[in-house]
Amino acid sequence: MKASKVYNRKRQTMNKKNILITILIGFAVGVFILQPFGITIFTFSRQNYEINWWQYLINNFIEILNINGNQIFENTLFGLLGASVALIYYFGKREKDTDNKKR
Repeated sequence: MKASKVYNRKRQTMNKKNILITILIGFAVGVFILQPFGITIFTFSRQNYEINWWQYLINNFIEILNINGNQIFENTLFGLLGASVALIYYFGKREKDTDNKKR
């Protein structure tokens, strides 16, 4: 009986660690992938395709690294978006794996 308690405690620790890693990866994806692409696509379509999209994308990556109040707010929102999507994917995959093990 003690062995099962240790196993369950170890499993819970691994689950918490996996969830934290998923959140951090999702936050990074949100800030460094979703934000630049989302903003550049929006701006590119608003300016009637008159700008060089690749150059604007590079400038947007550089702008992410500049720290000011507005940029911190945007980074946080896009980071939360990425973390939310990553958690949805993680729990969906986990549920699918659990269903497959039951069969």
